[in-house]
Amino acid sequence: MMHLPLGVRTLTEFGARHFASSRVGDYQEDGSIHWQSYTDIADSAARLANALTDLGFRDSDRVGTFMWNCSEHLQAYLAIPSMGGVMHTINCRLSPEHIAYIINHAEDRFLIVDGRLESVLAPALADTPALEKILVVNPTGELAGDPRVIDFADVTAACEPSFSWPEPDENRAAGICYTSGTTGNPKGVVYSQKTTYLHALASRAVDTFGVNERDTILMLPSMFHANAWGFPYSGWLSGADMVMPGPHMQVRHLEAMIEQARPTLTAMVPTVLSDLIRADEDKGLDLSCFRSIICGGSAVPSSMIEAAWERWKVPVVQGWGMTETSPMCVLSHPPKDLGDTSDTRWRMKSGRPVPGIEVRVVDAADRELPNDGQSVGELQLRGTWVTGSYLKTETDAFTDDGWLKTGDVGHIDARGYVQLTDRTKDVIKSGGEWISSVDLEDALLKHPDVLEVAVIATPDERWQERPLAVVVPKSDKPLAAGELRGFLLEKVAKFWIPEYWAFVDEIAKTSIGKIDKKTLRDQRGSAAFDVETCYDLDAAATSGGRQ
Repeated sequence: MMHLPLGVRTLTEFGARHFASSRVGDYQEDGSIHWQSYTDIADSAARLANALTDLGFRDSDRVGTFMWNCSEHLQAYLAIPSMGGVMHTINCRLSPEHIAYIINHAEDRFLIVDGRLESVLAPALADTPALEKILVVNPTGELAGDPRVIDFADVTAACEPSFSWPEPDENRAAGICYTSGTTGNPKGVVYSQKTTYLHALASRAVDTFGVNERDTILMLPSMFHANAWGFPYSGWLSGADMVMPGPHMQVRHLEAMIEQARPTLTAMVPTVLSDLIRADEDKGLDLSCFRSIICGGSAVPSSMIEAAWERWKVPVVQGWGMTETSPMCVLSHPPKDLGDTSDTRWRMKSGRPVPGIEVRVVDAADRELPNDGQSVGELQLRGTWVTGSYLKTETDAFTDDGWLKTGDVGHIDARGYVQLTDRTKDVIKSGGEWISSVDLEDALLKHPDVLEVAVIATPDERWQERPLAVVVPKSDKPLAAGELRGFLLEKVAKFWIPEYWAFVDEIAKTSIGKIDKKTLRDQRGSAAFDVETCYDLDAAATSGGRQ
């Protein structure tokens, strides 16, 4: 058989050749969308490759991107790996210390910056001496004092719209993404040319994301983290239209994008889905154009899955993955023998492994547990696009037989469906019994007056640990802990029901929009929120005494 290297160059040339008229749209502040064809994007990618070459780019150089989701970012996605470089996407929501750390750790020589992020980047630049050139898209002037700064448009406009692309080895690095760094310094995950291509190819399957030429993708996952769940590459390979929101993630802007572009596919964290559902409650929002919404990053409450179906007849596909898995790993497509597609039993699960991924559950001694849907342990995985090590970092995150320790706790059923119940650092063990914070959160979110909730462990003199529920009410109407305890009576085991409660205006989030339980644990017992203790139940239920 012939052997042709699989990589971003192959992907880039295929999309440009076969889908020249497909479009990429940049959403503007005034509510309009500026569209460009794939031909325009491919020509601009070639100009960028020529500009970097003129600036002294050498084979395998690392080129950082510090950008919102925009067409220039897509040009970098295509150009940098195709010319034999390594694209390092930098999370613009990290602290200046972490930003400087990962620029230095990845050994970036060049950096492409969205002008709208100059003020965010500025505090980090003094600590990046090895960074040689900074190309700024639509500069605002806030970095003008740095001699390394160049206007992106000036250096690319003078270049030819064609480039003699090399043929990088498929096992070479194509990209780097760092983990969120919620504990210690972020860790670098290196994606190869081959795994990037395979991940894009797998994303086109009907039982994964099903990306195809007829799709219009609303690019809500951040392109600075985990390759925006792979959609820039799978979309380009498939010829899908793409809408780039830039920094405009507020509901009013999302509504304008949806009204104009009528996208068919998107992916988001549960926080964004919650915002859209609330907007529909307030004034009505037509999301019926979507054939599917992929939702992940943290557990998706069943109430949101049900609401999307009831309001718009849009199926929500829950996904579980990590930076380390590129990130597609498991997806909650219901099995073929499920009669009613509106049934949330399967969509509530974290999902079944996609082809190319294996998942197992093990006990504390690394012994594999049965797939019986009940045996809870740490989830470990391996697969075609799963990292085997971290960049220049030694960890104990891998087993001797080559599996990645995810740090997630859950179980697997006989069909292979995975159900996360917690993170290992978030598990609650009360009186020797496990309590799932994920299931408790899901049950509480069914209460009509609860907007958001996070459950963490808190010390308890008698039971060692008990759950603490941190709740954001939907309105100014006060919520009583006893009422919520009574609400849980028919929904969870009695010993799960929290006695410790905190009612807050907002819950801390990580840089990628997930609830930050580390911060909540740090805040517990501080002035950040008051914890009240309640042993009573709503009047409709029995009361008194610890359950």
